[in-house]
Amino acid sequence: MVDPGFTTEKMARVFAPSARVEAMLRFEAALALALADTGLAPPDSAGRVADACSSPASDPDAILAATWVEGTPLDPLLAEIRGRVSEDDSRWLHHGATTQDVIDTATMIQAAEGLGILESGLADLARILAGLVAEHRGQPQIGRTFLQHARPSTFGFRAATWLDPVLRHLGELREARAGLVVQLGGPVGDLAPYGKRGVDVMEALATRLGLASPGISWHSDRSRVAALVAVLQRCARTMAKIAGDIALLASTDIAEVRVRSGGSSSMPGKRNPIDAIRAVAAAEACTGVASMVTGGRSHELDRGIGGWHVEWLAIPLVFETTAAAIEAMNVCLGSLEVAPGQMEARAGEGPDLDLRLIDRVLAAYQGTVEPG
Repeated sequence: MVDPGFTTEKMARVFAPSARVEAMLRFEAALALALADTGLAPPDSAGRVADACSSPASDPDAILAATWVEGTPLDPLLAEIRGRVSEDDSRWLHHGATTQDVIDTATMIQAAEGLGILESGLADLARILAGLVAEHRGQPQIGRTFLQHARPSTFGFRAATWLDPVLRHLGELREARAGLVVQLGGPVGDLAPYGKRGVDVMEALATRLGLASPGISWHSDRSRVAALVAVLQRCARTMAKIAGDIALLASTDIAEVRVRSGGSSSMPGKRNPIDAIRAVAAAEACTGVASMVTGGRSHELDRGIGGWHVEWLAIPLVFETTAAAIEAMNVCLGSLEVAPGQMEARAGEGPDLDLRLIDRVLAAYQGTVEPG
């Protein structure tokens, strides 16, 4: 069980054991139907196999735990599904596939749902930030370099520097979602079990699952997975940047903004910026677990020794911690109150800025989040 501060309810459901096994069953159902699509399996038999995969597994936790006893979670899962169909039909269950095909494609199925949740959260955050930019574009605020007073600027400009990377991350998430690919290769990745129809089966499977079809099997090339994890880690890092700025601006000695506070067990009335704290903590955790993938070992030959398996731990945690950081910043910025008097006391009338610099970010927001 992940600490609730480091995940969200929605993302925890996406990566729950039951959801993981359900994604594995979706692969098996789609594969049977893809075999029929390409003329390798009788349509009626394939349909019955797909129907058998539509009901949940009886004990998802036990199925996943079997990996470390039997070497694969597929043996108990397939045994259960075979019990739902005839022996003749069961030959088309998992036909030509291997465990990694199922696990990797299931991960892509879960990632698609997880990316949708993150995109929605970032879009909400962008709306809040765009509102702050528009409302305070000319609000004088002292700039601070190395934590020292520098030249006067505006709070709208500062908020625009928060909004700009959020918009870029939205684009990255959408690109990542569109680039999720199916994995199908069989025992060594070359689609040999399907003979001359291997590519056809792979493409039919991708279509059935709403994923892209890769140029070639990627079972031992983890650059796709590392790239996906890196996108999420960048999102979390931006959340930590915004949260750190807010915590400083809300500190007792600066007090230029005010946010929802958490309490203190020893000092009643103390205003701790708990949402910013959560965002920073979640982002730190994300960076740590992301490094298991982005800085992990390469996979040996046609199946990784442990390097593949650690992804099963790291990828869900990267999604969950990123979601927690985004959720925390939505709550934090949703509660933000600006103190113009405090800002003006330090910045005076402010600079004579070319506000088009800020307006360019607002225009990008319109094109990214509120098209039309």
